Amino acid sequence: MPEQRRLDRVLDPGYLEGLADRPVDEVSAMKAECTELETEVSFVRRLAQGRIDILDAERDRRANGGSLEDLISSLSKILADEGPRPAPSQAHLPQRMAPSPDIEWTRGLEPLVGDSTLVRLPDLSDAELADAREQLAALEREVSGKRRALHEVLHVLEMELAERIQAARP
Repeated sequence: MPEQRRLDRVLDPGYLEGLADRPVDEVSAMKAECTELETEVSFVRRLAQGRIDILDAERDRRANGGSLEDLISSLSKILADEGPRPAPSQAHLPQRMAPSPDIEWTRGLEPLVGDSTLVRLPDLSDAELADAREQLAALEREVSGKRRALHEVLHVLEMELAERIQAARP
């Protein structure tokens, strides 16, 4: 039987079984692992979102007759993340803001978040552009679902640790 990926193991319902009986160091290590995975998943999600934004800008450029130089000069604006931010109490800020170099996201869609599609952007047909965008949107939806599930596991672990800290206070 192949080794279960860390993400799948952490999201398995059995991961949190018997949590109250585990030593605090183990619960803390579980939280650290989940936080690291959330960083990796968020990184892949943002890569997908950024590429979707670039593909949308390329589609718009083609429709409006802009030049490739126009697209390139607007990349910083395209990639600026001006979306809503979670409240600080809802944020799961990692100790490291970038994922491990050993990130493993092996779902067969890695080329979508690589640079090969962007390098070929001017040569893609409209149909290839639309197909790449749809595949990226599917990847983003999948990753967002995994991220939400990780947040649920993190919440349970954080609550367990908070209860233990509270119980240990005189």
